Amino acid sequence: MLVTWSTYGQEGWQVLELAGTDPSVLTAARRWVEGRLTTLSENDRLGTMMVVEELLENAYQHAGGADQLRIHHTHDSCEVTVAVADVGAGEPRMRVPDHSGGRGLLVVDQVCAEWGVSSHDDGKLVWGRVDCDDPESS
Repeated sequence: MLVTWSTYGQEGWQVLELAGTDPSVLTAARRWVEGRLTTLSENDRLGTMMVVEELLENAYQHAGGADQLRIHHTHDSCEVTVAVADVGAGEPRMRVPDHSGGRGLLVVDQVCAEWGVSSHDDGKLVWGRVDCDDPESS
């Protein structure tokens, strides 16, 4: 599923509004996501949470904070799509890690089946899709 600014209004998306530049909201955002992924196996939940944390942290570190956190969980073929909207103009890029960082998108790239960026007039949406084994469908 290609994620764009307008797809979050489609059925199945859950949206958490985030305001401000204070990274203390990260804890509440993590709890919000965990509460929506209770049907996933422990490994799938951990992988998805790593993506959530990296995308949120990147938004706070490089774009002045996140505006929204969105998740979409499908059960037919188990997938969780995570999207973080921010007002930053820069586009995330993978780089060679060094002492100052650079590992976040490498983690996202390793965990996600697919990830990308959708730009819009007010910023961007960075998203990742994690394939999973849904215990409910077994």
